[in-house]
Amino acid sequence: MSLVSSLFLVFVAAVLLLYYVLPKSCRFWVILAASLAFSAFLGFYTLLFVLISAVLCYIGGLLAGPSKSNALRNAATVITVVINIALLCAVKYYNVIGLAAERLNLMFGAVNGANTFFVYAVPVGMSFYVLQTTGYILDCRWEKIAPEKNFFKVLLFSTYFPQLMSGPMNTYAALSAQFEKAKEVKFDFSRISDGAVRVAWGFFKKLVIAERAAMVVKMIYADHHTFTGWYVPLGVFFFAIQLYTDFSGCMEVVIGVSHMFGIELPENFNCPFFSKTVKEYWRRWHITLGAWLRDYLMYPILKSTPLIKIGDWAKAEFGKKNGKKVPTYIALFILWFAVGYWHGGLWNYVIGSGILHFIYIVLGMIFEPLFKKIRPKIGADKLWFRIFQSVRTFILMLTGFVFFRSATVMDAVDMYAAIFRKGGAALNWSNFCASGMNLSNLIVLIAAVLLVCAVDAFKYRPGEDEEPRSAIAFLRSKSIVLLWAAFMVLVVATLVFGMYGLGYDSGSFIYATI
Repeated sequence: MSLVSSLFLVFVAAVLLLYYVLPKSCRFWVILAASLAFSAFLGFYTLLFVLISAVLCYIGGLLAGPSKSNALRNAATVITVVINIALLCAVKYYNVIGLAAERLNLMFGAVNGANTFFVYAVPVGMSFYVLQTTGYILDCRWEKIAPEKNFFKVLLFSTYFPQLMSGPMNTYAALSAQFEKAKEVKFDFSRISDGAVRVAWGFFKKLVIAERAAMVVKMIYADHHTFTGWYVPLGVFFFAIQLYTDFSGCMEVVIGVSHMFGIELPENFNCPFFSKTVKEYWRRWHITLGAWLRDYLMYPILKSTPLIKIGDWAKAEFGKKNGKKVPTYIALFILWFAVGYWHGGLWNYVIGSGILHFIYIVLGMIFEPLFKKIRPKIGADKLWFRIFQSVRTFILMLTGFVFFRSATVMDAVDMYAAIFRKGGAALNWSNFCASGMNLSNLIVLIAAVLLVCAVDAFKYRPGEDEEPRSAIAFLRSKSIVLLWAAFMVLVVATLVFGMYGLGYDSGSFIYATI
């Protein structure tokens, strides 16, 4: 069941009706039943794996709790976390294993090594809920929370349907508190309308912008031997538009639907393309993934005995100031390698979403003393310099998107080579239109992208920890009529200009396939 389908909207409407009509004591069970039904809609293997993950989460949490011996707690934590991550790697990243995967496929009856079994076995959105349940087990071991004794509460935490496919990731403490609060939430038409506007905004981003930009992206990435020169940066630029509106559009739908139930999920985007540095970009893009990896991977690594020993050695060898940076660089490398591997398990993801960003961030740290001396001399507080920083950061992101969208590392390298390759298609309107992007489509795309830019500019706050402005709250403060007018414009625009309907297969949200 796609999040941008009429079936999903009918499903949400039915669940909302039951949620608010039945007694409040039934709300927990309504949401749990809806979450399991949603998993089943996604496929048998998705339902199977979320149930397995929930059982592991529940058992691992109980055994890792403070009432057990340290030996048992450590063993339970290691075993359940390893099984959880191993399931993710074995099922999701099996192509990386190569020959072993072919043997496994043959064992399950595939002919000539065809991926008959494992293609269908990959559960939707597994990367998200595996990390979320792993975080629960670690929180129990570190005594941040008490292990939950009610299995059904853990099951709901693992399967909550709005966030199942694409996040945002959450902790048990935060999400369970929202579930408890929602039991007493009264039906409020303003809550439903606010959520509906966010859902409409998400549909608009996905169907009007992302699907339209995808036409150009597919043409250029699929045939960069023909579409060379300026076509390559053009294709990467369109992919940036596609990826941002696709993933942020997904989050609008997810957060909007959850808001209707009175369950608030964390924001996952905060105007990332206005970021002045790569480090800031990752604090504004996929925020909950960065927070998860920071809290459950990087900080524990920095506190580990081997890193502490390396830090002591480095301070003795290179001095206290430089030596203390060594363990930080090691932890950052592990972190960014994990980010890249999480995105797909292949080297193009490891490089494009991981190692490149590690290099950018470490170089920024190394040259920061020099930058501090230069900034006052060039007027770094001026608007032109802040715009320069944002443009520079955006270009650095595009270098990673070449790898992210390419099928392999060599394909990405060939994309870069294609920029300088001669003899390809001429850069003209007729060749550009071969993608299906005619003049009317381009006008719609430009107008829609400008609208997204305007909304992000309104929401933007320069401080990374500052809450962005709410466009919905602003419209509501002016007039409820204005809010509903915006909702109707989004609905009509999506119905008229959206890429959907009979004969058209709207692609899945990109991050829902990760």
